[in-house]
Amino acid sequence: MKLISINIEANKHCYNVLDFITKEKPEVVCLQELLEEDFDRFKEELNKSGVFKASGYFFSDIPRYKDIRDKKHGVAIFAKNIFDSGSIFYEGKEENISKPLEEYLSDEKIYKNHVLLWADIKDSNDALFKFIVTQMPVTKEGESSPYQLEVLNSLLIELSSLGEFVLCGDMNAPRGKETFRRLAEKYKDNIPLEYKTSIDQNLHRVKGVQFMIDSLFTTPAYKASNVRLVDGVSDHMAVVADVYKDQ
Repeated sequence: MKLISINIEANKHCYNVLDFITKEKPEVVCLQELLEEDFDRFKEELNKSGVFKASGYFFSDIPRYKDIRDKKHGVAIFAKNIFDSGSIFYEGKEENISKPLEEYLSDEKIYKNHVLLWADIKDSNDALFKFIVTQMPVTKEGESSPYQLEVLNSLLIELSSLGEFVLCGDMNAPRGKETFRRLAEKYKDNIPLEYKTSIDQNLHRVKGVQFMIDSLFTTPAYKASNVRLVDGVSDHMAVVADVYKDQ
């Protein structure tokens, strides 16, 4: 099954993202930082079923995000044949996302929420594939902070209950740092070593960032081939791969 995973930076690159996905024709699309209000639009334009789970509000004071400061964003999976799906908050609580923005911002324990979204998807031969998408907490200069490692431990515990899967998303865990190392000890890293960054050098608001943080991990039952990163789509490069089950 052809997979595309992208951190789309809310509504900043929708035309690019939709145009790219339409041209690539993947069976499965996993998105991070999708606005809740754009979910139905993406389902319609991609002509796929979809599942979405909000993980928080955009609340940055950066001028670039002024128009979306009070909007909810999250992770989503799109495919033709979603057989089953679910989500797990491995940090924070789902009820936090329903709070008004002012209350949400009043306590860091309320706005620190991270969720994984999974979907069992049937291929053309009715074989079931499990895809998981998430976004880990960002850290200063990409370092593996104690908080990020704590959240990672919670994520790993939840992942251990989900069997075999394909895991993708913006892990905010640069290759070479401790958080990434712990992930790669558990699951196969499928991003070719030739890629030194997954940050788009032209579209990202901070120029020159060299972090390989957008990931594609698999458990032993799955293999990934033809893995590539594509720029010019969003502030993060798109991850494109063919995923199949090891026979």
